[in-house]
Formats: sequence, structure tokens, C-alpha cells
Amino acid sequence: KDSQNLREENLKSVGIDIGSSSIKVVEVNSNSKGVIVSQFTESPFNLNPGSDHEIEIIEFIKGLVSTYDQETTRFVVGLRQEFVSVRLKTFPFNDRQKILKSLPFELEEDLPLTQETAIYDAKIARYLGNTAEVLALAAPKHRIESAIQKIRDTGLEIQILSSEGAALANCFEAWNQPVPTLPAAPMDIDSAMPERKITIVAHIGHTRTIVCAFENNLLLGVRSIFWGAKNIADSITRKYEIPFVEAIKEMQTKAFILANRDGASYDQIVFSDTISSQVKELARELRISILEFKSEFNGVVESVGLTGGASQILNLNAFLTQSLEVPVNRVFTLTNFNTLGFEKTSRVDSIVGIALGLAIEGLKK
Repeated sequence: KDSQNLREENLKSVGIDIGSSSIKVVEVNSNSKGVIVSQFTESPFNLNPGSDHEIEIIEFIKGLVSTYDQETTRFVVGLRQEFVSVRLKTFPFNDRQKILKSLPFELEEDLPLTQETAIYDAKIARYLGNTAEVLALAAPKHRIESAIQKIRDTGLEIQILSSEGAALANCFEAWNQPVPTLPAAPMDIDSAMPERKITIVAHIGHTRTIVCAFENNLLLGVRSIFWGAKNIADSITRKYEIPFVEAIKEMQTKAFILANRDGASYDQIVFSDTISSQVKELARELRISILEFKSEFNGVVESVGLTGGASQILNLNAFLTQSLEVPVNRVFTLTNFNTLGFEKTSRVDSIVGIALGLAIEGLKK
């Protein structure tokens, strides 16, 4: 027992975010004063066409494993969000085991999945009297098996496989506090569904954008949009006839959308239009997600927060504010973590979110 307690006290949790352009790794541990985010590492992929990312992933994780004692380290990896279906459900009881057993039957009309073909999990959002509001998650078994096998091929045995959206939510939720408990909703059949005030967080990655809906910092829903920074880089490649890798560098170091064309040069206008033409596609997809959240939760979307690498594009928030007619601003995933073992830059804060959230999963009891 003493040995076990010692291992738990010295336990490290490592979140591994295997993205489309790089691997992000965050190490966290906790003590009586809170969470310590001790390390952050990013390993960019070779983005030249034809490069084999699978080999890069295996080599990197093999090197990572060699630096840790697997007896005192909990490794957490994310399953791509497009492989995970998420629905908010209310159960007439609040026992977690009963909820887990009921999930396949509760979701059978919503999803083309069965107990034989999928794995189900539940994240309890809040208790309402004797009922529970639950974020129900389901993923096909073959997707889970494939993700686990790829990690095992590197020599790493992971303890937790989480979804990217649920992990990102850990950066904003009070995950180390008890599940909120509220009085039961009135049983008036004629009463309208209460209006919910929703905030959106959109994590813009290289090829995908993860959209999370929150109410009072509690996760309500997740969507995955097939749009990312690569869309802009492809547009720059076509417009200026330059290699894709060079277009990525141009986007990362110079990307902007003109807020006002007065005094701008012709080249600046062309570059801004090249970017904004692609961002219009993102705005259209975000509008669809917002409408879905409004309909599903009888919600009013009060604001949209941006994170992810492409969120740093100059004036992106102003452009989307105008397009969505909702206030759009950057949000920062490291705000709730005071003790960092690395320099917090704007770029690090924009890309660390999913890896950090995955690491937090390993600290949960």
C-alpha cells in the first residue's frame, strides 16, 4: 500500500495530441496547491507531399516513451473527434452504472450504432434533482481498436483513450469539482423548454475545426468541421504558385485579413482576399453548427471563442464577428493554470489545448 500511495503521489499524466501537422505533448501533475503543467513539446511533421507521417509518429513516440517511467506515468491519447458521436441526454435516474447500461438503448434512434459495433461512455454534466443531464458519447469499435493498435506499435501502453472535444473542454470546465447539483425541473408539460445561454469555443486545427458548446462552462455538445489552416495554405499555393510548405510558412508568419482597405496596397488586398475567401467557408460551417446548437438546446449563442493555430490570423475575430453577427474573440487555454514549466507564448497557448485537456483526463479520479 505504501508503494502504491507513493506511485500515486508521484504520478505524471502525459497527453498526446496526434494532429494533422504535428504531435503536441503536455505533461501535468498535481499537488496540494493545484495542477502543474510542467512540460510542453511539439514535433512538427514533414509537410512535403509524399512524406509518411505514420513513421514520424512511431519514431517520435518511441523516443518519448524512453524518457518516462511507465510505472509512474499515465499516458492519454485522443480519438479524432469525427469518429465520436455526442448527444446530450436526460436520464430519469442519476446512478452512473445504470446510465452506462442504458446508453445503447437511449441512442439507438439517434445513431446507426449498436452494442456490438460501438463503445459507449457518459460524461455527467449536472444533476437535476433525481435526474441526470448526460453527455452521451459513442464511437465505432473498429476506430477505437485501430487507434489503440497504432499506439501499441510504438511500444506505448496507453491508460486512457479520450475524445478530442471532451479533452478540450477540460481547459474551461471545473473538472476537479463535484458535478453541479440543481433542483429538479418543474413537471409542467405545457411549459416551454428553458432558454439556454451558450458560448462556443472553436479550435481551428490544420485540417479540422472542433466546435464545443458550453453553458456556464459545462460542455453541452461537440461538432467536427472539415475545415482547417490547410484550406488557406492551399489557396495561397494556388494563387501565388508556390510550394505548399512555403505557403504554410507565409500563413503562419504573415496571414492577415484587412479590417479596412483604405491605404492598403494592391498586394495587401490580394493577399487578404486570398485568405478571407477561404475563411468564408469556415464562417458558413460555423453558422450551421450554431444553428444546430440553438435548435438542440433552445439556446442563444452569446459569444464565440477561437483557439488553435489559425486563430492567430490578424483580424480573423473581427471578420468572423461580422459574418456570424456574434462577438468573436480569442480564448486562452492556459488561463486557468498558474504553474507552467515552459514559456507561455501566444502561439503555444493557441495550440496546446487538446494535448493539455488529454493530460488533465489522466488526473481525474
